[in-house]
Amino acid sequence: MLFPNDYVDARERFRTLASRRGFALESYEHPAENGPQGETLSCDVARLGPSDAERVILISSGAHGVEGFCGSGCQAELLASGLLDGLPGDTAVVLVHAVNPYGFAWLRRTNEDNIDLNRNFVDHSVALANPGYDEIHNWLVPRDWDGPARAEADAAIDAYITERGLRAFQVAMTSGQYTHPDGLFYGGKAPAWSNETWRSLLRKHCANASQVIAIDIHTGLGPRGVGEVICVTSEAEYLKAKAIFGEDVTWTGGGEAVSAQVGGSLAHAAHHEIGSEKLVMVALEFGTYPIPETLEALRAETWLVARGNLKGEQADSLKKALKDAFYIDEPDWQMAVTDRFLGLFRRMKECRP
Repeated sequence: MLFPNDYVDARERFRTLASRRGFALESYEHPAENGPQGETLSCDVARLGPSDAERVILISSGAHGVEGFCGSGCQAELLASGLLDGLPGDTAVVLVHAVNPYGFAWLRRTNEDNIDLNRNFVDHSVALANPGYDEIHNWLVPRDWDGPARAEADAAIDAYITERGLRAFQVAMTSGQYTHPDGLFYGGKAPAWSNETWRSLLRKHCANASQVIAIDIHTGLGPRGVGEVICVTSEAEYLKAKAIFGEDVTWTGGGEAVSAQVGGSLAHAAHHEIGSEKLVMVALEFGTYPIPETLEALRAETWLVARGNLKGEQADSLKKALKDAFYIDEPDWQMAVTDRFLGLFRRMKECRP
């Protein structure tokens, strides 16, 4: 299997495989941040097919940095497969690797400013409120992690879930918030560097096509190894997505998806830049562990950055726990992920307007 050990390994493998396969490569280097060893951080784009292609198949990874282990592995497996052979002459394949290279390299789901990129594509001139998150923020990021403040916070969370249910807690926690920069699922106060990079590469590679089919790869929600195809925008797009990917596509607006409904995602930006009449974009969410476990790992790492000591055994332990929650480094999980992803790519390749 071609799943990476770290960001450096992932980037080198992606660029090498793409170059061997005949893809044209370009890099969007982060202007202000480097990796843990001082390495360059870059969102890399590989394109195969004519520059004026009528159809574009777009695969993106690593918007939620630590989820890039899975996304990069999927892209590498595609590059090493035979599925790119016999690509129709009017079709281009565009692979976007590590939309959020900082989070990938530093084992964060968020970027360098604790911004969740899938909550960042909003109108920041408008005041955005999430009273549900405001109610639980102090429980999610308590003053300590091993003392009485954590115990009190956990008790309050348990009481909340008992009264209102786990789904209500998940929605309040994950739907996005813009008032707590040290908190979870923070959407930021302005467009992040990755936001501007994403919009730029969309305009370059997709704006002139007549049809764009896109998958953005994620992990952390759902049954182990199962890849749920999720539409996050409109019901109209949901119906088009089902025609391409199958009847098991879900829609956040209908309440059946494993993900809560969110605004400001990469998909919302893609619709703005490309046009809804031309685009079908879905999230591909691979399950790892039960939702309470993944949310707890995310909560712990957020606390670490906001309140803890970033050096030492506790930091190493919480960072490892976050990676493990969003990426299962075991052959059976990797095989299930690969099979599901490549099967969906076949559908994208065969789909005609």
